[in-house]
Amino acid sequence: MNIKMLLTAAAFLAPVSAFAGQGGPDVDLYGFAGYNFLELGDGFENVEPEGVDLGLRGKVFLGNSGLFLGGEYTYSDTDTQFAGSKLSYEGNEFRLGGGVLLPITPVFRLGGYGHYVNQEVDTRFEGFTATGEASGYDVGALFEYDATPDIQTYGRIGYMSLSPDNDESDEARATGVDLLAGLSFRISYSLSLFGEYRYTHLEDDFNEQDYSSVRGGLRLTY
Repeated sequence: MNIKMLLTAAAFLAPVSAFAGQGGPDVDLYGFAGYNFLELGDGFENVEPEGVDLGLRGKVFLGNSGLFLGGEYTYSDTDTQFAGSKLSYEGNEFRLGGGVLLPITPVFRLGGYGHYVNQEVDTRFEGFTATGEASGYDVGALFEYDATPDIQTYGRIGYMSLSPDNDESDEARATGVDLLAGLSFRISYSLSLFGEYRYTHLEDDFNEQDYSSVRGGLRLTY
C-alpha cells in the first residue's frame, strides 16, 4: 500500500511541479485520511465492515480557461466479523480525467467533470484472498462557494458506472450515485484545513454496496 501511495503522489506532483515552475496554471491538491463505513448485500445477507481510508486528489487548471486536468487515488481498508472469523476488504480506487469550473459570480463557481475509474478490491477470509477489479467512468457536476475569503464550501454530484474486468455484461455492470460535500478553512496563503463527506452507492442485478467516508486533511493551492 505504501509503495502505491508514493507512486501515485509522484504521478500527481511531477506534472504539477513542472507547471508551477513555468508560472502556468493554478493547482489545487488535497491529501486526506478518514474513517469509512461499507455495506455490502446480495439480496440474502449483508455485511457491514468499517475501517480507514487515505488518499490524494488534485486539479491542474489550464490557464484562465476554467478547464482542468484532474485525478484521485483512494486506499481503503475495512473489516468485520463474519461467521466467527475476520472478513476484510482492501481497496484501491484510481480516477483520471478532467473538466471545467467557471465563475458564475465572484464567489461561486460551477462546472462539470468526467473520469476514467478503476477499482481493485482484495477480499480476505479465513486465509484465502480473492481479487476483483472493475473499471468504467464517472461524470457529474461540481461547485465551489466562498462563504468568506478564508472559508469555502465545495461538492460534487455524480453518476458512476463500473464493469468487472472479467464480465462486461449489462447484468454485472454496477451503476449509481457518487456524492461529495466539504468545507475548507484557509490557515495561510496557500494552505487550508478541510473536512468532507463522501457517499457512493452502486448496484447491479445481483449485488449492491454503500460506501460512506468522513475524512479531513490538508489542501494546497498555488
